[in-house]
Amino acid sequence: MTYRSELEEIRRPAGGRTARLAVLVALALGVVAAAGLRQRLWSRVTRVLATAEEEPIPTQRLEKVGFRIEVPAAGEIVGLESVPVPTPNTRSGGGLKVAWLVPEGSFVKARDPVVRFDSSDAKLNLEKQENTLESNQERSKVTGWKQSTDEMVLGIDRTDAEKQYQYAVTVMPQDETIFSKWDIIEAKINAGFARERIDFLSNKGRVQRRIARSDQQILAIEKNRAQAEIAIARATLDSLELRAPKAGLALYRRDMRRDPQVGDESWPGQVLVEVVDLEALQARIYVLEREAGSLAAGKEVVIRLDSIPEKEFHGTIRMVAALAQPLERNSPLKYFACEVTIRDARGDIKRIKPGMALRADVVLEKYDSCFVVPASAVTTKGSETLVHVKQGKTFAPRPVKVGAASHGQVAILGGVAERETIAMRNPFETRQAHLPDFGKAPQPGTGGGMRFMMR
Repeated sequence: MTYRSELEEIRRPAGGRTARLAVLVALALGVVAAAGLRQRLWSRVTRVLATAEEEPIPTQRLEKVGFRIEVPAAGEIVGLESVPVPTPNTRSGGGLKVAWLVPEGSFVKARDPVVRFDSSDAKLNLEKQENTLESNQERSKVTGWKQSTDEMVLGIDRTDAEKQYQYAVTVMPQDETIFSKWDIIEAKINAGFARERIDFLSNKGRVQRRIARSDQQILAIEKNRAQAEIAIARATLDSLELRAPKAGLALYRRDMRRDPQVGDESWPGQVLVEVVDLEALQARIYVLEREAGSLAAGKEVVIRLDSIPEKEFHGTIRMVAALAQPLERNSPLKYFACEVTIRDARGDIKRIKPGMALRADVVLEKYDSCFVVPASAVTTKGSETLVHVKQGKTFAPRPVKVGAASHGQVAILGGVAERETIAMRNPFETRQAHLPDFGKAPQPGTGGGMRFMMR
């Protein structure tokens, strides 16, 4: 028993040393493996985050192409375009009596008459104003003749007064030894009277000329007024015959469930006849509010009908609604309603019916020939827009004129030539990678990652 216990005491220390040695070997192997893993991770990150100077600059060769910006829309066919022919607003402001109507369903050309109103009052007024003008012209002649006669008579009287004055001065007695004092005083009175008569006739002539000018001015005003009245009367007479604004089919505008008839009274603005343009269809489309920034009348629209899928139709926006409204109740989406005129549907007019659904593309911007490049190829420096053109092994910045942009593409309108090569990004922009120091704790306010530097 004593021998066995001593042997056990000798074996116990040897087993403890073996365990500690195994732990140390495991730790050494872990350190070696971690160092190898870190080295491999570092090499991979270094290859991925290589600097931009080592990467090739992507380029693009310029070729002219067509470019346009479109926004989608949906809608429906409304019907044929009709142009109303309203009753004119005459000077009297009252109603006009219908004297003649074009037969309903007649095909009319542009400027053909469609409605005639009673013109008896207008003709009477025109004749009255023409008589007033003729009377004014006769009065002007009489006034001119009277003025000439008065000036002639006044000239004769003045000549006579001057002769009497000269005679009175010539024969005036002055010698008191020969003539009596009474004769001398009487002669002086006669000479003074002759002088006063000359002055009176001069003043009378000035007054007569002033009156004559006033009469002529009054007659001129009356003449201008009569001429204006004649012009208005003729315009009124011409407006009593309504003509078709364009070629098409003449249809009556029914009022109170009856057709207009000869003898009816029509008021200003009331429509009796409308001309339907058989070559133009009306459609209504709806454009989403967020895509309607450049929406305006006159924009081109490409229309496709579900019932005629093999053909595209073209039109223009005639009117854009002032406010965007939802198509469904309580919907957050709002749309702008647009009235569109379709111009090339004449051959399919019998196949197209009001209410047909359609899909459309509104062309907001269109360039028949331009250069289309990625937005990353265009940079801004101050007030200039630049691209970088390849020259040998380097790139040179060049100012360009740009147009519209959409979906990461920009239209270049000038400044570069066809078949030139440009950089698809700024070649002078360097990307530098910064790896965090895994051995240090991150400091507040500092951050790692990728950043851009201009050089």
